Amino acid sequence: MTLAPAAPAAAHFGERTASALATRTTELIFEVLTGRRTLQQVRHRLSGPVAGLLATTLSEPSGRQQLARYRLGSVHACQTTPRKVEACAVLDNAVDRARALVLRLEQQEAVWSCTMLSLM
Repeated sequence: MTLAPAAPAAAHFGERTASALATRTTELIFEVLTGRRTLQQVRHRLSGPVAGLLATTLSEPSGRQQLARYRLGSVHACQTTPRKVEACAVLDNAVDRARALVLRLEQQEAVWSCTMLSLM
């Protein structure tokens, strides 16, 4: 009989859990996408490619206007390695459609940054 390894306990990053880290980062990105915060205010939490993706998305006014009708729902996170957290968030507009925001956070030295982002 082979036993599967036990699931890791909630990761602690100082005072933060994987879930708290993912929730805060998702909130900041969502605020950028909806125009409530500038990209420069969260740039330190983003990799170059993710910052570029957000800048491109923000340059399309119709995308920002559509996202402004959404609200951030639940955020789910999973620590995949000691230095990586993957998360997804539900975006809901309460009328006709829900969307998902999927991201990967990676720790490089003492700093956590978003290295992958997808809006579905």
